[in-house]
Amino acid sequence: MEFDRVIARRRSIRSYEDRDVDDDAIGLLLAYGHAAPSAGNLHPWEFIVVRDPAQRRRIVDTTFRGNDFDGTAHQEWLMEAPVLIVVVANRAKSAARYGEKAIKSLVYLDCSACIENILLGAANLSLASCYISGFREPELRAVLGLPDTHEAIAFLPIGYGADEGQPRPKTPLAEIIHHESYRGAPLSSSPPPGGR
Repeated sequence: MEFDRVIARRRSIRSYEDRDVDDDAIGLLLAYGHAAPSAGNLHPWEFIVVRDPAQRRRIVDTTFRGNDFDGTAHQEWLMEAPVLIVVVANRAKSAARYGEKAIKSLVYLDCSACIENILLGAANLSLASCYISGFREPELRAVLGLPDTHEAIAFLPIGYGADEGQPRPKTPLAEIIHHESYRGAPLSSSPPPGGR
């Protein structure tokens, strides 16, 4: 698929067909994620692939909706996806090189780049996904049996979308581009007579 089409096709899908995703496709998605850039080329991410319905249920039970962090309403639609990919940061790996900065920011930046590659890869393979970070991390940590050195950053449902999703409104690009500094003229303004 052409890259422009992949970008346009990537949407947050929350409804899935009752259809499995084969191991080869999942392997490709993980390879796409692993190809992402990272600070010091440490690639601090690790992946947990979850297919078992009982384990998926336990993961979904750690989720919340909106900003109701302690609520009992979970993101039930996630149970429709046949596969969950949990992206886990190996904080110790990054901290060994970059110290506290790694724990406070670098692992999140690195893992987010990895996650975006997976999301774009899913669109390229005509699969659907959604970036999920609405979960109680200590509960998910217990469900996954993570050591203290690791942190669940996000998980991605993977499946065949039951619909294509709707494009979400975006801030016009011209409103968020600045030139030379934050106070730089917006893209939509014309240059002064005689150029800059």
